[in-house]
Parts: sequence; C-alpha cells; structure tokens
Amino acid sequence: MIRLGLIGCGGVAESRHLPALRRVRGVRVAALADVDPSRLERVARRFGAARRYENYSDLIEGGDVDAVAVCVPPTLHADAARAALDAGKHVFIEKPLALGLAECDRLIEAAEARRALKVTVGFNLRAHRLVRAAREIVGRGELGEVKLVGTTFTSGARLGEGFADWRTRRESGGGALFEQGSHHFDLLRFLLGREAEEVSAASGRADETATFMARMEGGAQVVSAFSEGTAESHAVEVYGARGRLRVSLYRADGLEQFRVGEYAGAPRVRLREAVRTLRALPRVMQRSARGGDQLESYAEEWRQFVGAITRDAPVACTLRDGRRALEIALAAWESSATRRAVRLDDTKAEEFCQQWTAKHQETQA
Repeated sequence: MIRLGLIGCGGVAESRHLPALRRVRGVRVAALADVDPSRLERVARRFGAARRYENYSDLIEGGDVDAVAVCVPPTLHADAARAALDAGKHVFIEKPLALGLAECDRLIEAAEARRALKVTVGFNLRAHRLVRAAREIVGRGELGEVKLVGTTFTSGARLGEGFADWRTRRESGGGALFEQGSHHFDLLRFLLGREAEEVSAASGRADETATFMARMEGGAQVVSAFSEGTAESHAVEVYGARGRLRVSLYRADGLEQFRVGEYAGAPRVRLREAVRTLRALPRVMQRSARGGDQLESYAEEWRQFVGAITRDAPVACTLRDGRRALEIALAAWESSATRRAVRLDDTKAEEFCQQWTAKHQETQA
C-alpha cells in the first residue's frame, strides 16, 4: 500500500484527485497539507486523512509517506517537487510542470539522479478513455494524412465566486493559455505523435479568452480556442485525407468518426449514430452514475502512476513531456504579447516572458 501525501487542498484536489483516488487500489491518502487551516480541516474530514500540515515541508519530512502529490499553484510546483525528490519520495506534479524551462531542467536533473523514484506530470487527458480511442484511430492511419486539428476548451470558471486571484495572471501560471491551453498543448503531442514547430496566439483582457494556432511536424495545422468566462465545452476534431473524427469529452458517447464524403446530417449517417448511441446507453448511464469519464480520467492517471511505482515501469507522462508543453505555452505567451508567430526551435520565449513579467510588475508597483 503506497502512502500518499497530497500538498494543496484546492478545487482540483478536492473535486477531482481525492474522489478519484478512492477508486484506485494500492494507494492511501495518508496526509494532507494546505496553508488555509479551515480548508485543510474540511477536506481532511471529508476524505479521512489523519495527518494534516499547514507547511508542505513538514508533510514531506514528517508525514510518513512514500509518494507526494503536488497540487499547489504553479509558482510552488518546482520547489515542492524538488523537496519531495530530495526526501526520497515518488512525485506526482499537477500541470503545468513549472513556470520556467530552467526549473524544469533542474527537476529533470534531480529525477535522473534518483532513478529509483517515479515522477510524473498530471495531464489527465492522456488517460481519458475517448482520447485514448482517438489516438489509436489516428495511429492506425484510419484518417489518412492528418491535415487539420481543431480544439475547444471553455468553462464558466470566472463567472462564479471563489476564483483565486493568481489564476487571472499569466506570470503566476493563470490565464486561459496556461490553465486550459497547457492541457491541449500536451494533448496535441499525445494525439498526433508530432511536435509543434511554430505557434501563434492572441488573448483578451486578463487572459480570460485566448486563441491559439500551430503548425505541427508533417504540416498539420492546429486551431484552438480557450475561455474561462463562457459556457462549458471540451472538444477535439481531427481532419485527415480519408476522414475526420470528433471527440466531445463531456459525453460518454462523444467519439464520432466520418469518412470523406459523409455529412453528419445525412439520414444514413444519423441513423448509424443513433444506433450507436442506443447500444452504448447502458454503459453511458453506468459511467454517468460514477461521475463520468472526466473523473475517471483522473482515477486512471493515478492507476498508471501507482502501477509505475509497484511494477517499476515507465510513467505515462514524463518530466520531458511536461517541459515540452511548457515550452509551447511560453511561446504562445510571447506570440500573444508581440503579435508575431514564434518558432519552437529558436524561441527565446522564457527570456521574453521573464522580461514581460518584470515590466508588468514594475508598472503595477
């Protein structure tokens, strides 16, 4: 039984990770840490964690844990993860991996010096049932040469109360490009098996809404839209020379595939999709009753991590994967500020973003 210490009891930890961990065999949440005593007490009571700490260093050093989950704001990811590695703990790090590539490199170096420890980055979409199915379809070549990918990830997160202030600022890891975009930057690499070569991005006021474009290896074009101030949607479409597929991540029957020449509204196609939906209905109802595929994707990424520890197997998402997603996010940040396309092979994005942050903070002061 792996004893887990979870650092940070915010919304994602309370609504996703901790409920998902209840479904995973071989791991037990032994300790929690959070700087907010009332939130720490409430979450600990709800999920039955006996040991509670207001300082994550105390959890790492005295929590009697085998592995640590880093679920704090991104500004603390690198420090908390490094402390856990130094203490000999396996580490799960929520995305984004860090806020700078140099921090990523130091983490990679520390992890490589401790090869017995497993370290992974929490991109849960890699474990989503429909994303995995879509990846297999693309990998088998059923769509032919992929030419265009469109993704959308929107929510009403900023329309309600309790939206943390750091989540509105890109220099602290907030904003649509970092919070939502980083999920899709990794998703594109995972789904297509290709790297981004050049990116462009534009964002609105306080990074609430953003658009993103990329050219991938092999020539595929990407167009994405992100927003934290509108209705909820999460979808991916892949267009190839032989057909297209659409993945709606908030629907249990959300994977649709069409051949070239087929139209979604054609009677034959509609009948085929209706039959498919009816056949899937029992499984759909069952999954919905258990929280749906979104929650299950968190449980599955934890199963993968626990399996990597217990079987001494490779992790599903490496630190280098996390670094690559951050590199794309930083390039998108630079593009949105300069209104120019940014190449990934020669970008000075991190240096630009550091200068941007310093200038922005100086202006606020």
